[in-house]
Amino acid sequence: MPHRFYFEGSLDPDQLLLEGSEAHHGLHVLRLQVGDSVLVFNGTGAEAEGVITKTSRKTIEIKVIERCETPVETQVPLILATAVPKGDRFRWLVEKVAELGVSKLVPLITERSSVDPGENRLKKLQQTIVAAAKQSGQTRMMELASVQKWDEFLEEASHSDCQMFVADPNGARLDVLNSISTDSSGSLVLMIGPEGGFSPDELNSALEQGAKPIKLSEAILRIETAAILFAGLIRLATDQWE
Repeated sequence: MPHRFYFEGSLDPDQLLLEGSEAHHGLHVLRLQVGDSVLVFNGTGAEAEGVITKTSRKTIEIKVIERCETPVETQVPLILATAVPKGDRFRWLVEKVAELGVSKLVPLITERSSVDPGENRLKKLQQTIVAAAKQSGQTRMMELASVQKWDEFLEEASHSDCQMFVADPNGARLDVLNSISTDSSGSLVLMIGPEGGFSPDELNSALEQGAKPIKLSEAILRIETAAILFAGLIRLATDQWE
């Protein structure tokens, strides 16, 4: 199978110029040459098959042979709003939930948060999302939103057509097959707090807005563990509706 590359832009032109890290990977890691076939996607559902017509030290020119547009997304949109774990654990979280098909990840600042990733770090994580999409064969990439304060995010979510779930050690055991309504056309929103959990006020505000308190087990899970497990279970359950 041809190697896949991310191209930021329209795939309509007959000739595409691959630059930056994607070109570097193709030239200096995969050692691709003129005449090799490749697949190119732009993260919005479009994909093209092409052949390399020219290379330089830093660029790859691709002639588009065939284009295809993946069907409109049938998966229920899954929004993950989570506090940010320390160190490289956040990059790992981003990578894995992107592979699982989370539609959007919102980094949260809560009362007990100890990490604010900052916009520069979030920009660097975009390459992690690209790699996850390439590895998992997805043509649509997860959106990584800007950092939001808890109350601002909750206010925004409460005015949208969505089902909200909040991670709570005192909540009910998550029953993905019976807890999620199949009648709603809106998003599923999963909210996970920092080490130590949401404060009582934060949790109460979520419950007042209609969020369901859920847990996976009696164990206290790290942020990234909870995010990946919850996202995986919810995605597995919602995919069964299709």
